Amino acid sequence: MENNPEETLKPTYPDEKISNYPMYVLHIIGKLIALLLFGIGTILLTIVCFPIFKLLYHDKKEFRYHTRYLVYVLFNGFMGILYVLGVSKIKVNKKNYLKNLKSAIIVANHPAYLDSPVMISRFPHTSIIAKAALSKKNIMHAVINELYMPNSLPYEVLLERAKEDLARGNTIVMFPEGTRSTLYGQNRYKKGAARVALATGCPIIPVYIGGNCKKGLRKGDKVLEFATKGRYVFDLQIKDPVLPEEFKDLPEAIAAKRMTQKIREILSDDANAQYRY
Repeated sequence: MENNPEETLKPTYPDEKISNYPMYVLHIIGKLIALLLFGIGTILLTIVCFPIFKLLYHDKKEFRYHTRYLVYVLFNGFMGILYVLGVSKIKVNKKNYLKNLKSAIIVANHPAYLDSPVMISRFPHTSIIAKAALSKKNIMHAVINELYMPNSLPYEVLLERAKEDLARGNTIVMFPEGTRSTLYGQNRYKKGAARVALATGCPIIPVYIGGNCKKGLRKGDKVLEFATKGRYVFDLQIKDPVLPEEFKDLPEAIAAKRMTQKIREILSDDANAQYRY
């Protein structure tokens, strides 16, 4: 399902004026400190931790499994730092549900560039299918190429790695939009998550990322911008599973299309207006 043209006439969040300039500046300073720490942490992870873990775990699958857990721990700490700096906080409607989740594909809308760290910080053993650009000339390229899956991989390769992860009980995080949402709403959803679910028989868990306006983290925003209502709030709303069995009697192409459409409807901004504030 594509965006309704009428929905794109106005921004998802109204643009509000800054009411407290000193606090706004402090939030931007906190954000800049966070970006610096993220960059330093990424460099240390690749030049220090990766070599050590490769010595400990010669098998590539074992290396990925244990190093991803390290990234989960680091991102948990990073999110704690962001909270202390007044940059962001995370709310989850079903915390215990996430702790026990295994062999599932998590799909989410994509309003901000912190979505990936937020999602990874919630799951101890998760892989993420990331935007191809992050696997190239980018500070994150080594992490993406070593531990996760760029969406530029051939589908057969991506599916094989997804099967390995899911068979081990891991989760996989995917953003069906393929890139961050626009100021006016979500992009068209791609069928990759549905295809993987249908091929593996694993459930899809939709997660709507709500909260307040993510100004300064959205596509096209400037670094020296911040939400006018204070720290960023990532309100994760865990939805009921979408099961591939619901579509088993349909031809594969139609099943993937119908499943993707259902996910898009569940995660649409209209259906989740109460979680945006």
